[in-house]
Amino acid sequence: MKRTKIIGLITFFLITATACNHDIGEIENQNFATAIGVDYRDGEYFVYIQLLGLSSVAKSEGGDKAPPVVYISETSGKTFIDAFFKAYQSAQERILWAHVTAIVLNESVLEKGMGSVFDGLTRYYEFRPTPWIFATKSPMVDILSTEGFFNQSSLDTILHSPESSYEQSSTLKPIKLNQFAREFFDPGRTTYIPSLSINDTQWKKNTKNEGTLTIDGAYFLANQKYKGYFPYDQLKGMRWITPETIRASILLPTEKDPEFITVLEDQIVKISPEKQNGNFRFNLLYLANGIVSNRMKNNTIQVDAMEEYVQKGIISEVRQLYQLGVEHQIDFLNLEHQLYRKHHHDWKKLKNSDSLLREDSIKSIEAHITLEHSGSFKNRKIQIKEEG
Repeated sequence: MKRTKIIGLITFFLITATACNHDIGEIENQNFATAIGVDYRDGEYFVYIQLLGLSSVAKSEGGDKAPPVVYISETSGKTFIDAFFKAYQSAQERILWAHVTAIVLNESVLEKGMGSVFDGLTRYYEFRPTPWIFATKSPMVDILSTEGFFNQSSLDTILHSPESSYEQSSTLKPIKLNQFAREFFDPGRTTYIPSLSINDTQWKKNTKNEGTLTIDGAYFLANQKYKGYFPYDQLKGMRWITPETIRASILLPTEKDPEFITVLEDQIVKISPEKQNGNFRFNLLYLANGIVSNRMKNNTIQVDAMEEYVQKGIISEVRQLYQLGVEHQIDFLNLEHQLYRKHHHDWKKLKNSDSLLREDSIKSIEAHITLEHSGSFKNRKIQIKEEG
């Protein structure tokens, strides 16, 4: 009996020791995919897989990180899945997909159609539905190879962590794959994918230009079709109609001749459809708190004038965005989706017509702004309304 127990214990320890060694070896040698890029050209899909080693994100015993090491695979095929599977042939070790936190699509993929890519990314169980999604016109290898500051890995860039910079300056809201998919298939909804590019003039590293990732615009899609790309300078009004905007600034009275800068926070946006003679017009309500962050001139501009400048500046940018949509027949303000949600029966009749994006579809824009000032300025609440 005693001998039997000893043999049993020895067997148990041998099994557990072997399992532990196996697990350790597996973790050290796995290929951790962190980003996927997709391009389409010459009738083929090109798939790019970004791999980061554990040494790039983990500190050594001395407390320092090893220099970032990025591997990028490039394969091609007639279908997205065909190109995708070719990466396995030379991967050396098993690729884990659960750590993918970014997907980058070339503009050509949007023009071709996203059905094949969507199907491939959502069918395999290892893929999570929450990576950030971007689009680009830049070479995919350059986008996936860009590193962070101070020899940090790509995980410390906008590609993998766009929310940090968005909290400080909200321009175009970054979007995750599951949210984009919901909006992409949602009837009457116009959605967008932020555009990534490389800025190699703004930052320098030891007097040499350092390329950094930046969001420079957006690609818009509606009814599951690609509608076009627009640079950020044409999309400034987007920040005022996005309820999730955290913090946005505006130079006033004009950017060319500014007198002060206002930072707006805690905004609320409401769009209400109103039926008139068979057509719909829309009322926009904007609520926000703001502060006067900086004054460029020493003139004695009054508080009432500042508040009026802020109101007019926001309304002007929203109207410019709407006019851009009328010109290109793109519903930036998602007026059609408001009808789909609130007047579904009427939406069914109007969804295939051009009667929504008219010059007079915006009836009014109303702004309620609370500006907070320091010194001799007092907190006041203003209500200014522009009638269409």
